[in-house]
Amino acid sequence: MEHNEQLDIEEIDLLELIMADSSASNQYLVFNGSNEECYAINVSKVIEILVYKDLEMVKNGSGDSLVKATAQIRENTATIINFDEWFGNKVLDDSEYEYIVLTGFGGHNIGIMINSVEYIINIDSDNMKDNSKNNPKTNFISKIKINQKEKLCTIFDCDKLLTDVFTDNLEKNNIEKIENLYNIQSNKTIFFADDSRFIRKMVHSLFEKLQLKYKSFENAKELLEEIQKTDPNDVALIITDVEMPIMDGFHLLKKLKEQDKYADINVIVHTNLSNFIIEKNLYELGASEIIGKIDMKELSFSISKYIK
Repeated sequence: MEHNEQLDIEEIDLLELIMADSSASNQYLVFNGSNEECYAINVSKVIEILVYKDLEMVKNGSGDSLVKATAQIRENTATIINFDEWFGNKVLDDSEYEYIVLTGFGGHNIGIMINSVEYIINIDSDNMKDNSKNNPKTNFISKIKINQKEKLCTIFDCDKLLTDVFTDNLEKNNIEKIENLYNIQSNKTIFFADDSRFIRKMVHSLFEKLQLKYKSFENAKELLEEIQKTDPNDVALIITDVEMPIMDGFHLLKKLKEQDKYADINVIVHTNLSNFIIEKNLYELGASEIIGKIDMKELSFSISKYIK
């Protein structure tokens, strides 16, 4: 693990340059919660960092809503939420929050209120440990170094945040209301990998609704080990996330590309990583399609195109 120079208010605009040069999926923005613990989000989900006091917002009059305000940022509407409130930490006075981390994923822009930024660092997938069973709002945890001191960092579940903020997504993705409009039929098995328990549960329900056979894994290494024991002719399709511990989606595609017997198996990448360089690399490695989480209708349509 390594880090760049510590970010301060004068350096905050460098974030976009760092992201533009990033072709890796293991680069994270680390920030502090009100409990002084470290949290991280993949930089490909980050559009920019804004100074909280400089942002013009229309505040939400309802005190019991997770949504604090909305803001118009460069012709796009962003929903503003307080990270500490969502995660369950103590909520500070508004004056103690310094920045808004503007994120883009799932077709939405969300501005996340935080009180301080630490570093942009690289966290390798093999250093991540699954933490979703301990806290449903986290994906995994990893040890990082800040100012030469080792700290534990929590990588939170952006997919859970997305559906908590936009509750209409839950209705939109109500599996019982999704009909098999695309006549998806296969006697073969779908291989599916995602580290998020929340996403796995949702996609499992979709597979069952569509009456498709599947095997599910928490990371790409588990999927790769199982598929190597399977006749490629019995594999209907591979659906994989990118950002996972132990082995990520990039390494999975590389391993599959190295073996000719997997050349005819379609791979759908199901991710909210939005960096165009990442997308370009995924297609070069053989991805059939990249679709954003968590639209189950879109995933159904994609399955119908590529399943065998």
